[in-house]
Formats: sequence, structure tokens, C-alpha cells
Amino acid sequence: MTEFPTDERDVSQEVRQLALVDRIIGLEAEVANLSATYGLGKVTRDQIALVKSSTTWRVGRVVLSPLIFVSKLVNRGGRK
Repeated sequence: MTEFPTDERDVSQEVRQLALVDRIIGLEAEVANLSATYGLGKVTRDQIALVKSSTTWRVGRVVLSPLIFVSKLVNRGGRK
């Protein structure tokens, strides 16, 4: 059974404890949110690195590099 505080000091202490518990819960939620946000970024960076290290990606870069070079030259010439 829950005991109710009898004097003002007990009430004040209980209010402080509840405020601290609330703050701790809020901070735990913030840590979980930041962890999820930045953890996802690392996973994404790792997946991109894995794709870029694949043979298919490298062959595609070699095959398309002349077209990309010509495209950049044409676009640069059109801006002047």
C-alpha cells in the first residue's frame, strides 16, 4: 500500500524525486532517438561503401566515365 507523506518536507522530497525520474526518462528517450538517428547513418554509409567497392560499380564507372567527361565539357561550354 502507498504511504502518503505527512509533512511538507516529505512532499517536497517526493516532488523532487518524481521530477528527477521524469528527467531521467526524458534523457533516456533522447539517447535512444540520437542512437537510432546516428546508427542509421552509419548503416547507410556502410551499405554505400559496400556497393561502391563492388565489381559492378567499378565497371560501370569505367564504362560511363567517358560519357560523364563529355557531358561535363558540353555543360561547361554552354554556360559561358
